[in-house]
Amino acid sequence: MVNKPGKPKSKRTPVRLRHKIEKASAAKQRKQRKVAKKNPEWRTRLKKDPGIPNLFPYKDRILHQIEEKKRLKEEDALRRREDARNRKAIVSGIGEDALVEDEEAEEPLLDETMDDDNGTVESSNPMAALLASAKARAVEHEYQEASDEDEDDNSMDYDDSAQALNLESSIHVTQPNDPSRRAFDKVYKSVLSSSDIILYVLDARNPNGTRSRETEQEIMAADAGSKRLILILNKIDLVPPRILKSWLVHLRRSFPTLPLRASTPAPNARTFDHKSLTVKGTSETLLRALKTYAANKQLKRSTTVGILGYPNVGKSSVINALTSCLGGRGASSRSGSHACPVGAEAGITTALREVKLDKKLKLLDSPGIVFPTSEADAKANSNNHKNKKSKKDDQARLVLLNAIPPKQITDPVPAITLLLNRLSSSSELLENLLSVYGVPPLVSAANGDTTTDFLVQVARKKGRLGKAGVPNLTAAAMTVLNDWRDGRIQGWVEAPREGEERESDQKEVVREWAEDFKLDGLWGDVGGAEGKEVDNGSEDVMEQ
Repeated sequence: MVNKPGKPKSKRTPVRLRHKIEKASAAKQRKQRKVAKKNPEWRTRLKKDPGIPNLFPYKDRILHQIEEKKRLKEEDALRRREDARNRKAIVSGIGEDALVEDEEAEEPLLDETMDDDNGTVESSNPMAALLASAKARAVEHEYQEASDEDEDDNSMDYDDSAQALNLESSIHVTQPNDPSRRAFDKVYKSVLSSSDIILYVLDARNPNGTRSRETEQEIMAADAGSKRLILILNKIDLVPPRILKSWLVHLRRSFPTLPLRASTPAPNARTFDHKSLTVKGTSETLLRALKTYAANKQLKRSTTVGILGYPNVGKSSVINALTSCLGGRGASSRSGSHACPVGAEAGITTALREVKLDKKLKLLDSPGIVFPTSEADAKANSNNHKNKKSKKDDQARLVLLNAIPPKQITDPVPAITLLLNRLSSSSELLENLLSVYGVPPLVSAANGDTTTDFLVQVARKKGRLGKAGVPNLTAAAMTVLNDWRDGRIQGWVEAPREGEERESDQKEVVREWAEDFKLDGLWGDVGGAEGKEVDNGSEDVMEQ
């Protein structure tokens, strides 16, 4: 067919040709996508956070900073809730008075301005009635807003997670300058109410310093005495066998006590060899005792084991040691290298954490708690030194117990004075301290102060100097405290002798609880058998 002159040529194409073009275009796009995937230069515009490598040397410090930000955020939320409650109380008090006054003022105004027949407002004084009603609505609105804000904040108190129950930060609980008994009760009572067994972790270098008799009595009295308490003597590699045996004899008069090495020591730490008391052996002994108790009780639910203790005594390390005994079946294999985060500084654990070992056992890790010190504890912790019961001395005692994070230590010098006083009781310990830093024997000043001379020599040896070469005593004291925390400085407290501190023996309680955990033979009877069995305590722990 011939087109007529002046008529444009048709641009229509056959359907066959159109489908061919569509197929070719789709094939080309597939090929381009395939090539783009193989191109190493191709990158997405969305940058993914690679996280912190495990080999990064400052990973623990960065994680600690992240935890610190979370803690500050929780404290800010707590402060806002308190402000909202205060505003609510103030507004409720003022609002009731204002509403009563407005109602009394409104009644004569309405009587004067309202017409009885049609109920309309007269134009003589309309502003007075409008002002009174506006005040009443404003007070009611402020009260409602404060109530809504308080409800929104309270809804953020708990995170219903299977692995973490968010509570107040442990650093907030463990601050010595914060006597908040409510914060202590919140963490402590949560662990006590939900646990069947309490593992009270103590530092082997100073067990009485990290122990609270009032807490032990409350645990025994809870639920009509149905709960069980086991004292865990951790960090036993930092004390010699003689000190360990004496403390086991002393503590086993009150409660079942087990020695434990929950983790490997820090680099360059001066440790002692306890032969069979290894990390694996002691943790397997504890795990076997807990499984025996759970099997004997035959509960329809899993047995909950709560971990309590001062900050930095190794509570999280105890859980990691127990999970490592399962050979990859515990929570440690699912959440990385450890079931619970650990660190050398206090305050790493900031929330209650639940770790499930198996169908019958469940562990509950808690933040570090500085328990209230009673008169008996103060007498036991004094170690025959005068207890001045001052805030400064209490701060120094907590610093030596590693219960305060280094960033929150305002004055570390009193803690060094207390450390020197304790080590001066033994010439061997004092010589070991001086050998760590290579300093000569200390020279006391006119007032008998050897702390300044010691810190000056440490500052010169470690290069802790300020402007014009002036020794920085604070930096030198922090260096000594870090070495003490990591075990590079040897030091311990002797166990009380039988005549110095007489505690009420609870042998019937110990024997009864020993049957539940199958711990017979781990402590001696009265008389000569006691010394013999305790001397062989290292082998006995592994045999049970």
